[in-house]
Amino acid sequence: MIALELAKDFALNDFGRVKLAPYILDTSVDIPVGHHCHHMGTTRMSESPDYGVVDKNCKVFNTENLYVGGSGVFATSGGANPTFTIVELALRLAQHLS
Repeated sequence: MIALELAKDFALNDFGRVKLAPYILDTSVDIPVGHHCHHMGTTRMSESPDYGVVDKNCKVFNTENLYVGGSGVFATSGGANPTFTIVELALRLAQHLS
């Protein structure tokens, strides 16, 4: 887990101390949702509706002709800018729909 490794690296190099939120270390703890939260992962892509909202073609499960194109379909998010991934996803969706 990158957060934990970064915290260790900070401590080893005396850069400072990092306090990780409880939900980062314990997946049974709910992630708090508030005005600061990002929309990434809110319409998660998966192989079945049990674990997500859209299929590999960004089609909403059990709904005709409804697709989601954007970072909402990401299963996880990272620290890198998602723009190129979103553009590639939109191009792939456009090709699928054409």
